[in-house]
Formats: sequence, C-alpha cells, structure tokens
Amino acid sequence: MDIIILSVAIFLGYFVQTIVGFAASLIAFPILLYIYNIQEASAIMAILYVFFSTVLVVKNWVNIDKKVVIEVLPGLIVGMILGVYLLKFGSPIILKKALGLFIVSFVIYNFIKNKEIIIFKKAGLLVGLLSGIFGGLFSAGGPLLAAYIHNKNSRKEIIRATVIGCLGIINFTRIPLFFYSDLFNANLLRAAIISIPSFCLALWLGHILYNRINENVFRNIFLIILFLSGVSLIV
Repeated sequence: MDIIILSVAIFLGYFVQTIVGFAASLIAFPILLYIYNIQEASAIMAILYVFFSTVLVVKNWVNIDKKVVIEVLPGLIVGMILGVYLLKFGSPIILKKALGLFIVSFVIYNFIKNKEIIIFKKAGLLVGLLSGIFGGLFSAGGPLLAAYIHNKNSRKEIIRATVIGCLGIINFTRIPLFFYSDLFNANLLRAAIISIPSFCLALWLGHILYNRINENVFRNIFLIILFLSGVSLIV
C-alpha cells in the first residue's frame, strides 16, 4: 500500500509540475504525509527534483529569462541555507500560512485587474530569499517564484521555463544541504528509486499536454494551480 501511495503522489505532483513548472510538492506532500513525516517527504522530493531539473532545465534553456534568474539567485541560495537549517529543528507553520495568503491574494488580484504589480516586479532579491526559505522548509519555493515571474512576463514558454530554471537552483542547492544536515538515509533513497517509473510517466504525459494548450488556457491553468497551491499552504 505504501508503494501505491508513494507512486500516486509522485505521479500527480510531477504531472502538474511538468505542465506549469511548479507545484509538485504542494500536490504530492499531502499524500506523502500519510506515510512519511515532513523531513522524509522533503528528502524524497529533493532527490526527484534534481532529476526533474536536470531534464527540464536543459530542454527549456533557450526560453529561460536569465535576467530574472540573476535577480533572485543571491536570495535563493541564502534562503535555502536558512530553510534547511529551520527544517532540521522544526517547521514554523505560521510562515507557510502567510505565504499561502499572499499567493491567494495575488491570484485574485490577477483575475480582477489582470495587470502588473509594480512594487512586486522589483522585489527579486526578497522573492528569492523567501522562495529559498520555503524551498528548504517545505519544498514549496515554487508558488512565490511563479507569481513573481508571471507578474513580469505573459508568454507561457518564458514563464514555465524561467520557473523551472529558478527552481533548478533550489533543487541543486538543497541536496548538499540535506546531506550535511543528515536528512537523507537509505530507506528514503530506496523510496525515490521505487517512484522513478511513475515520475517518468508524469513527465512524459505532462509534456504531451503542455504542447497542446494555448497561451490563454495555460494562463488560466497556471493561475488556478497557483491559487490551489496558496490554499493548500493555508489549510
């Protein structure tokens, strides 16, 4: 039964992430927490995120907005170090709920106004820092980065690729930090290996669906997933 739960969680999470560029943890985590604690679930996702980033960053390199990556890079690295440190000693849930409230508010504003938030557009360093912290704590650095990048660009391939690129920094930074903090063990590595077939299936089917949707459909799916991600952080 545990293998089924693990496989379903990984498939659903990475299927959505392949389409929009983020949200794997926010979908997979609630399912994984039936059989793992938050540190164990974070470790399993961290391993698979490295595979995801290796494949998708290379595939989407030409569409990544490198200027945005540079804006958030210093904050992401510092934030990841802080986030993994906090994860080792506990998970401050109040921060998770605050992030969720911000994400929900951002999506509602976008559906009502459908225009840029100027102040948010210049907050790259802060967005990077907070995304790094939440990435280290809950493997949930994607929603804030996704909101920031969506606020700066309207093209689906640029949004998705840049989110994937920024999250790649989090994903590759997280692994050595997890090893240093003793958050990996043989059982978690084995669980990650067992979930690889469902992970690969999710990437394949997600890529097929992504190529079949247009800009407007992508924007609506993107904002809906972002909204649900925010809600999942609050509840």
